[in-house]
Amino acid sequence: MTISVGAVTATVDEAEEAAAALLHRADANLYAAKQAGRNRVVRDGAAEPAA
Repeated sequence: MTISVGAVTATVDEAEEAAAALLHRADANLYAAKQAGRNRVVRDGAAEPAA
């Protein structure tokens, strides 16, 4: 079994960012994780192997 995760975080300063924009960033990170290979976590463009 493998897993690829795309994640995004928002701070209080980014509270005005629309939910759709956050989902778009998370979706882009998910596709980046899938392109990076199996068992990857991508958070805002940083690919790391899953623990």
